[in-house]
Amino acid sequence: MILLDTNVVSEVMRPHPESAVIEWVNRADGGSLYVSSITIAEIEYGLHAMPESQRREDLRARFETFIHKAFAQRVLDFDEASARYYGLIMASRRRSGRPLSAPDGQIAAIARRNGMAVATRNESDFSGSGLKIINPWRLDGLL
Repeated sequence: MILLDTNVVSEVMRPHPESAVIEWVNRADGGSLYVSSITIAEIEYGLHAMPESQRREDLRARFETFIHKAFAQRVLDFDEASARYYGLIMASRRRSGRPLSAPDGQIAAIARRNGMAVATRNESDFSGSGLKIINPWRLDGLL
C-alpha cells in the first residue's frame, strides 16, 4: 500500500502532468494507492488561496472528481495512533538536524501507522522517517 504525498496528487491534477508520474499511477494497482486527509487539507488551502477564476473552478472540479472517484473509501485520517507516530518522527528529525514541516510529519505518521510506503517527489522530506519512499518522477520509482 502506498500513501500519495500532496505533490503527487497535485501533479496528477495539472492540465499537462509529467508523463512519468501518469505512467507510474497507471501501472499501480488502483486499490493500493491512498491519500490522507492532510493532502486534502493542503489542496483545499491552495484552492482557497487562489483568486476567484475559471482556472480555480476547473481545478476544484478536477480535485473533487479525483478524490471521490479515484479514492472513494481510501482517504486516511490523522488519528490517535498517527499522532503518536507524529511525535516520534518529528522529534527524531529535529534531533538529527533535519526538522520536518507539520503536514509532511503528519503524512509520514499516517503512512507509518498504516505500514505504507510514501510516493513523493520530495524524497528528503521523508528520509529518516522509517518509511519506504517511492519517487514517481524517476524511472527507478517503480512500484
